[in-house]
Amino acid sequence: VAVELPLAVLQRYPGTYQIAPGFNLMITLENAQLVSQATGQGKVPLFAESEGKFFLKAANAQIEFEGGERVTGLVLKQGGRETRAPRQ
Repeated sequence: VAVELPLAVLQRYPGTYQIAPGFNLMITLENAQLVSQATGQGKVPLFAESEGKFFLKAANAQIEFEGGERVTGLVLKQGGRETRAPRQ
């Protein structure tokens, strides 16, 4: 179930996160909505589950940001795997 987070919280997360060399996940904030875009792919909106935890409706995947107020990276959970991605 999606919840609404204050804009000040959402503003912590935009940035570039390295999934693998040459493959990044860009997180942007567009109209108070976080959007993810992997290298060479289209934009996908993220929906908050709680502060720091988001899910995609377009795919069975979750994103959990690490580091609290100073976000240092994220964990992408998809297909039974967890991939850590440091913030660039």
